[in-house]
Amino acid sequence: MKDTGMIRNLDSLGRIVVPVEIRMTRNIDIGDPIEFFILDDRIIVLRKYTSTECTFCRSLDNVSYFRDQFICNHCLQELADPSRPEETAELPAPPPEAIPAPNHSASGLRSKTDEMRRRLEAAIAEHPRANQKELARLLGISQARVSQLKRKIPPARPVAD
Repeated sequence: MKDTGMIRNLDSLGRIVVPVEIRMTRNIDIGDPIEFFILDDRIIVLRKYTSTECTFCRSLDNVSYFRDQFICNHCLQELADPSRPEETAELPAPPPEAIPAPNHSASGLRSKTDEMRRRLEAAIAEHPRANQKELARLLGISQARVSQLKRKIPPARPVAD
């Protein structure tokens, strides 16, 4: 195990701050899920959680694990044959009203939480009777994360007659 020389204290709520140097080198952003493992009853390992969705298109269908990434068969075929023309180049541009207004974080990019919340809203609309466990399986996230994201969804407005 590599010694970083970094020491952090556990606070009264059991939280610990992962040093920015480690977060940057391990590509961990605020809001990213973290997995915990215990090895040999004395070593605790933290690792960025990787969901089972395609890294490129976020599909959950026909996904394979390849070089530390989940990739669907469609994207894998595109990667295998780079001479194949881009299919998206032939699609017409969506109308401006169909493109959601960008939600920018401090870094200038849409946050992962907002993106996952939108995906959860779509999954709920598509599967209105699904429980949190089923939604978590569909999105490749934990039930606890589904619960967190559901709290960020604004309540539905009543439809006027």
